[in-house]
Amino acid sequence: VDISRHADGSVVRLEIDVPKGNILDRDVIEILLDQVIRAEADPDVSLVTIEGTGKNFSFGASVEEHLPEEIHRTLPVLHRLVLEIASSRVPVAALVRGRCLGGAFEVALACHLVFAAPDARFALPEIRLGVFPPAGCSLLPARIGQSIADRMVMTGDELDATALTPSGFVTELCSDDDLFPHVLDWHRRKLAPLSVASLRFATVASRHGFLHHLRRDLVALEQNYLRNLAPTEDAIEGIRAFIEKRDPVWRNR
Repeated sequence: VDISRHADGSVVRLEIDVPKGNILDRDVIEILLDQVIRAEADPDVSLVTIEGTGKNFSFGASVEEHLPEEIHRTLPVLHRLVLEIASSRVPVAALVRGRCLGGAFEVALACHLVFAAPDARFALPEIRLGVFPPAGCSLLPARIGQSIADRMVMTGDELDATALTPSGFVTELCSDDDLFPHVLDWHRRKLAPLSVASLRFATVASRHGFLHHLRRDLVALEQNYLRNLAPTEDAIEGIRAFIEKRDPVWRNR
């Protein structure tokens, strides 16, 4: 993860740089988590941005780390990052180009702001691997709406940024080449003139009810996944089939 400061240090830019696909393995997740926490500790920071280098934001969490011997370590770490972003006193913005899939989409859903290029595409493909996205199931209804949440979770369909803009999930559309400069200008106009201390109070207050439900629901969904779904034959088969680059053979149990 590349880390840089902009706008006299008030903007922290985090760039995921893991060719190819910017996969969010545990190491990358831990770095992002640490940097969000560090930004909160700096009283001068008023915006954190997260983006992927290259053509895509991220293809999501590491599938290999979803194998039975790994998932009990992987899922809680990802959920800590989601909760840290969602509850951050500093606004966090996802800057999305290309594909934003699975765990990466969950990270974007936790962010306060989403700036997207027209080619940005979002999906939760977990069902095609025989599993479901706990954080996505908790975040999607509040951020985008129940009907779209049902469709994305149950089918794994990809939706582009223009389809998600009317819901308010996408803050602004902007060209691929101008994504970060656009956000810097947005920050200059919208956040830079404000008291950073007051902004932090407002950021937390605006999510008071949202966070109450997220903390409760994410624990229940994580436990349902780890205790009930992860040990099933189809959940194991779906993950192994993806890694082995073959079609899964479902046994419906």
